[in-house]
Amino acid sequence: MKQAYIFDMDGTLFQTDRILGHALKDVFAFLREQGRWTTETPLAEYRAIMGVPLPEVWRTLLPAHTEADRAQADQIFQDALIRHIEQGHGALYPGAEEVLAALQASGHAVYIASNGWKGYLAAIVRQYALERWLDGVYSIEDARSTAST
Repeated sequence: MKQAYIFDMDGTLFQTDRILGHALKDVFAFLREQGRWTTETPLAEYRAIMGVPLPEVWRTLLPAHTEADRAQADQIFQDALIRHIEQGHGALYPGAEEVLAALQASGHAVYIASNGWKGYLAAIVRQYALERWLDGVYSIEDARSTAST
């Protein structure tokens, strides 16, 4: 029987913390330019809730803002994450590529299952050419969940 291995992307294969702060700063810089934010970027508050679904992130960080503001912040954040990945600000954890290569070479199926969005995951896979070792990538968008809405 062929064994399958399923990895999470963030914090398991990809050092997400290397791009999150950059992307969050981009969001709040935009909000400041628009006159919709006046203080520093709430990095500490974000780190305290990291891992919750993004709609909850924006409800927590932007409690006095409209749903439209939060949706715009989310889109800016998603775009910024991808941009920072493509600009090389992220990194895989040391040894991640070797583990994936060894599993694939041994005939095992290798999958990614993540609460990240498809575009974000695709950017990481493209940036590091991970498709050569993966049998599939599954996003929160592939699951029926309140986290994806």
